[in-house]
Amino acid sequence: MKKLLFTAIFFLPFISKAQSSDAFNYKSEDRYFYYSDVVQVDTSFTVSDLYKNTKLFIAKLALSSIKITTDAPKDGMVVVYIEEPATFKTQTGIGSEPMKLKYELKLELKKGRYRYTFDNILINYVDNNRNTDHPLYDVIKVKEGEYSA
Repeated sequence: MKKLLFTAIFFLPFISKAQSSDAFNYKSEDRYFYYSDVVQVDTSFTVSDLYKNTKLFIAKLALSSIKITTDAPKDGMVVVYIEEPATFKTQTGIGSEPMKLKYELKLELKKGRYRYTFDNILINYVDNNRNTDHPLYDVIKVKEGEYSA
């Protein structure tokens, strides 16, 4: 029962973010975009409890391409590299093109709270007849017309 309660608490921030009317705003430093937030949970949850539930969360993501790059239970840190398929609409708005999202998800665990950070965000799509990784910054600037690669 305790695990079920914690799992519900762990997923609550993601669900509430998905349902909120606020825009999902990235933070930027120079040409680097990331998203990070700190989530408060019940103070009775230790780093060990949060670590176990983090590993369960990662397993339940069930993505075909997910690699744990840092696994430090004593330090309370887990970093995973994720690649997931997606599509984007063509400029005409008719049809869509395949692409791949690549990013790191870093979870830093402390007693009663954790921080999650999405960073190193790349978008891979066919450009000039080859698959190319594009940093999120460049993709956004091209779309806004402020930058030309």
